[in-house]
Amino acid sequence: MQNNLRYINLSWAVVAICEDGILPLSTIVHDGQDEVEMVEHYVIGYMAFWHIAFVDESRLVPCHEDTLRTEARQKIDRYIASHPPVETFPRFYLVLLRQPIAPMEPDGMSRVYQM
Repeated sequence: MQNNLRYINLSWAVVAICEDGILPLSTIVHDGQDEVEMVEHYVIGYMAFWHIAFVDESRLVPCHEDTLRTEARQKIDRYIASHPPVETFPRFYLVLLRQPIAPMEPDGMSRVYQM
């Protein structure tokens, strides 16, 4: 199975989106809607719904460390390699960067959350 992986950088997290040609992310982005804002809204709603964390957007801590973002992408890649998706449909993977809303590992990132 061939997966196309796209990364979206939020100010406080890295999101990877596993897409296929049949159901790309663009099918859920409405006209005039910013893709990054839509992904951020989806991620925040998901975390609240599944009780991962209650996110007060005003308390999110921006993290603009390029090195940490690169390491987060690598962490997601390793996670996907060891947990390949069974079906090909839009699937989101999230790594929080230095956020007090969730437990952080010693590397300054959360574990990989699959949505």
